[in-house]
Amino acid sequence: MFRFSDRYFLAVCKYMNFTKASQYLNITQPAVSGHIRYLEEYYDVKLFMYIGKKMQLTKAGKILLDVATTLKHDEYFFEK
Repeated sequence: MFRFSDRYFLAVCKYMNFTKASQYLNITQPAVSGHIRYLEEYYDVKLFMYIGKKMQLTKAGKILLDVATTLKHDEYFFEK
């Protein structure tokens, strides 16, 4: 099953901004940050990095993005 943290991760990837992702998800920015922190601790990797003020995915973040996107897609078709 697609977990909430995965959904939040995809939103942050979409907007590359925690505040915009939180607005899209209709939850607080600290809640989004907490979910991302949970994923980083669970997988023991950093998912995002900053170059200057620009947020980017790390290599591990790109891999998780591919996996989460596939899971979301597969779950959508499984439920139909």
